[in-house]
Order: sequence, then structure tokens, then C-alpha cells
Amino acid sequence: MAKELLQDKLAQKLIDGIRSGRHPVGSLLPKEMELVETEGVSRHTVRAALSKLENLGLIKRTPHVGTLVVSRGKLQHFDQSLSTLSDLDRLAEANPRRILDIREIVVSRELGEQIQCPPGETYLRFSMIRLAKKRGEPPIAWTTEYVERAFQRLVTEAPKQPGKLMIELIGELFGRRCAEVRQTIEATTLTEEAAANLGAEVGAPCLRILRHYVTARGKTLLTTVSYHPADRYAFTLNVKLDRDGWSQIGNFDE
Repeated sequence: MAKELLQDKLAQKLIDGIRSGRHPVGSLLPKEMELVETEGVSRHTVRAALSKLENLGLIKRTPHVGTLVVSRGKLQHFDQSLSTLSDLDRLAEANPRRILDIREIVVSRELGEQIQCPPGETYLRFSMIRLAKKRGEPPIAWTTEYVERAFQRLVTEAPKQPGKLMIELIGELFGRRCAEVRQTIEATTLTEEAAANLGAEVGAPCLRILRHYVTARGKTLLTTVSYHPADRYAFTLNVKLDRDGWSQIGNFDE
């Protein structure tokens, strides 16, 4: 039984390495004897772990060549089509937030460029992770959210309702309604702070999503920045057609 657990533990470690990009597709995994030495397990355990990866279609073992990574496999943690604020509500319920830190900050020039806000402004900054659906799995996102100091009640109310969107709380507590969500999605790598909060490697591939929740008059109520590790996230974009051709694009995906 202990040997089987070692096999599973090593297999999962290698799978995580492949999905995080530490062992990218097209690269060779360490040789069997290297794994024996670095992991402190038997050669039998290494071969059994590699067999599990081969059965999953992640690697191909070739004599005299080595173990080639051929696939990252299917994303396991988060793959959902989202196109409305109702979809966001359902996602928040399924993947509740855990607030890690709340503080008052003055926006620096660097931060202002990152979140497209004027430097010198004072905001409340909420740092949080979005939990996975299954207990024990790593979080699907690390997010920082910025609101004006007038929304001070969020400091006490947001931790009480982890399954509710921050923008929804703003509407309930302050009567301010969001009419539009503007977002920018970019492929990047995890920063040191993001990696630490996600339990991932610094520099691992991820998606960074910047969102501005805006009123009908164009005032920003909430700004959020989310980091999604590549192995825990998939983004689905829905496009609908009307009589005149292309219509509104749904691309909300928290």
C-alpha cells in the first residue's frame, strides 16, 4: 500500500509539473535514475508513476531517447462558459472567495498603469483567492479588488458572504448598480505575490484578467485583477448572432 501511495504522489508531482509548464510539451522528463535520486524512491516506483502518466497520454517513452512530454492533458479545475452577470453569480457560489488581506492603499504610478486608475487616489484593497470546487484542490485564482473608501462597510460585510460577488454587495449595501463589465485578458506569468498566494511557481504561465465594473454613467465602482494559473483555468467565449449579423459578445469569466 505504501508503495502505491509513493507512485501516486510522484505521478501527481510530475503531472503538476507538466500542467504548470515546468516540463513543457516537447521537453524530456528527467531520466529514471535522476528521479530515483532526487525523489528518494525506488526505480520500480518511478516506472509505475511514469506508466500512470503514459496511460493519461501525457508522455511517450522511447528507448535510448527518454520520456517525452507530448500533452498537458485536460484542465481539471475550472472550465466554464460565462456570458452574463448571472453566470458570474453562479460561479461565485461554486467557487467562493477567501479574503487574505484588507488594507487601505494610495495608488502608485506603477499600480495606476496596471489597473488603469489615477495615481494618488486612495482605495481599499482586498486580496483574496477563489477556491476550487473540490476540497484539497489548489485555488483557481488570486484576485486583488480595489474600491473607493466610501465603501468601508465592505471590510466587515464581504468576509461574511464569501459566495457573493463584491459588485453585488456594493449594490445591496450602497445602492450603486453596475451596468457594464469591461475586461482585458492577457497571457503572462505569475508574479511572486500571485505565486505565493496560489501555491504555484513564480513565472508559471497564467492569464491575467483586469476588470472594471462600471455604472451607466461610466463611473468605475470596482476594479479587479485576477491571476489564473494555466493548469487551473480555461476561458470560453460565447458570441451570439442577431438579424444584422454579429451581436453582443459575452466574455465574463470570474
